[in-house]
Amino acid sequence: VLAHYGTFEAPVLADTTFEEIQKHLLKGRPFVVTDGARGLPMAEWDCEFVRKQFPQSRIRHEGGSSEMNDIRMSSNWPETAKAYPDASKYPEGAPKTRPFYWDIAKAYQAERERKWGKDPATVVKKILETSQVPYWLPKQSAKDMGHSSEMWFHPKGAGARAHMDPHCSTTVSFCFSGERKWRMMVPPAAPHSEGYFDGEIYGAQNPSRRGEWQPTFELQAPNGSAVVVYPGMIHETVSTADECSSSVSQTFSVPTPAAYYRAFWPRFALIGEDVGGCGHVVESLVTLGSGAKVRPAPDPAARKAAKHFNHKVDTNRDGQISADELMALQKGRGPGLAELISFHDTNADGSVSSEELIGSYVMFATASFRASKQGRNTEL
Repeated sequence: VLAHYGTFEAPVLADTTFEEIQKHLLKGRPFVVTDGARGLPMAEWDCEFVRKQFPQSRIRHEGGSSEMNDIRMSSNWPETAKAYPDASKYPEGAPKTRPFYWDIAKAYQAERERKWGKDPATVVKKILETSQVPYWLPKQSAKDMGHSSEMWFHPKGAGARAHMDPHCSTTVSFCFSGERKWRMMVPPAAPHSEGYFDGEIYGAQNPSRRGEWQPTFELQAPNGSAVVVYPGMIHETVSTADECSSSVSQTFSVPTPAAYYRAFWPRFALIGEDVGGCGHVVESLVTLGSGAKVRPAPDPAARKAAKHFNHKVDTNRDGQISADELMALQKGRGPGLAELISFHDTNADGSVSSEELIGSYVMFATASFRASKQGRNTEL
């Protein structure tokens, strides 16, 4: 992991540009933009605002035994401090009290039984109307970001236990009130078979996992900031201010964290859920958006197939894959040129060689082969 990042520094940026942060997004380096929520219509959505604006909606108290939204939005939940049942066994620095969660925009239609309160369609419409791409990301669908919305409300000291998200796209968390400490880590090269659901990595239920949580990145996210979380990154939050902290997490599709996927896919492929289901994203990068399928195979067979693929790509046989050659096989809306170069350019010289293209293909085919031997479904 350190070989990929060089350092575990998490940049703190302000008044930034996409040109400045693109390298971090492609590499999968966590960072905070302290004014990252600047100009967003949702920036005023602190805990008190949502209580008054949506009094008849319902939210869920995380960390309990029910998936139901049993808490009335108009109730006094910002003053609630209720511990996780096994909090006494959590490692130092982990959150001990439970936050509140509101995923109405992404879940109410498919999970109507969870009790969303009065007129959820109108609430979702409001969320979609006020979702906006932040100033520091490239143009993309604000509506898609809105549909992925998950609002998190952290009373003083509350937080989300270390977990892995099920998304294949990068997540941005906008903080609208209070302040939070984030800690993150990439899963180990041999991921645990139990996965990375809420707090499992702490070892409270399975003592053999104690000591597994070794966060390498730490960030402080003040009111008005934005923090970026990548697919497969295990992360945890704790509210560090006196006031209730409100945020919305939304996924965005541009850019794909290409170099990050290239570096860590061999371990991600072994995870039976969450990021382990993102093989289609990585395969598209491997095959240059051509739609070609990479068959799981051990190294000799994988290398033979990789050389055959390279023969189709390197049309002038010079051993270098030009920008035109990188884009020539693409069908429909596939990875951009910067993403493809970032994925395949493993020696970071700014270009892609046939050797690197072959290496990426072999990496994916052999990772899929190992996953299949472990019992993973490689039709990702």
